[in-house]
Amino acid sequence: MALYWIIRFASVLARIVPLRVSYPLARAGGTIAYYLWRGGRRRSIGNMLHVVDGDTRLARRHARRSFGNYAVYLVDFVRLVHATPTEVASRVDFDEWGLIERHRDGNGILFVTVHFGNWDLGAAALTTHGFPVTTIADSFSDPRLNALVIGSREHLGLKVISAQRIGSGILRALRANDIVAVLIDIPQPPERGVEVEFFGATVSVPDGPARMALHAGSQVLAATLPRTTPRSDHIAPEIADVSFEPTGDRDRDVRALTQATLSTLERLIRRDPSQWYIFRSLWVADAVQR
Repeated sequence: MALYWIIRFASVLARIVPLRVSYPLARAGGTIAYYLWRGGRRRSIGNMLHVVDGDTRLARRHARRSFGNYAVYLVDFVRLVHATPTEVASRVDFDEWGLIERHRDGNGILFVTVHFGNWDLGAAALTTHGFPVTTIADSFSDPRLNALVIGSREHLGLKVISAQRIGSGILRALRANDIVAVLIDIPQPPERGVEVEFFGATVSVPDGPARMALHAGSQVLAATLPRTTPRSDHIAPEIADVSFEPTGDRDRDVRALTQATLSTLERLIRRDPSQWYIFRSLWVADAVQR
């Protein structure tokens, strides 16, 4: 119940307070959270150590900035609750929409991203350019919170699938030639996910996206949605093809496609790791140690 009212209040406040005030306040709050949340700080630094090849000083810097950037993302998230399509379009610096259209060949597109930059804005921008987009949403125990979060996306034209129906929902959307946007940096127990290499060590991530893309015969694109500058609410999407040749062995192909996707995302994340919000232990060895 409290979270519902916090989001409602924050969404109103975010539209009243100018960005030149709300962004610095958010970054300050994120930095305070970095120092107060011991577990999150430790896990974030541990994750960043993989990205920067063990450079502790650089890992700490990226982790601290990541907390601040995530707080700014939260400001943008509540602003989206009442955003119009025109507002969304004006905040996305991208002019290669034709490239995306050429990838739609009747079997849909699977857009795979991570908790980076402002992924919600990127999905909403696709709808403003006429693409049918399906996203995944977790369910909350408070029905009003569910309605608020899902409604904030649906009013921008996004179709929302419950996380509890992700398998059949993704497949149905891809077969309808939709674009399906999923987040893959969600750690899984090894027995439930697929193990691949990421920044030189093993992670276990969901195998569902690759399995559904293979089943539907869909093109897979990796994407990040970085903020253009620290003070700007604009993003500049970075999109890359995922190169992959299926062998016909489904389990082997699921692993290979997931590996190709993570390898592509690795290159995109390296460009600015401080915009990656990863506060849970993603790597298998790190999770075991904790």
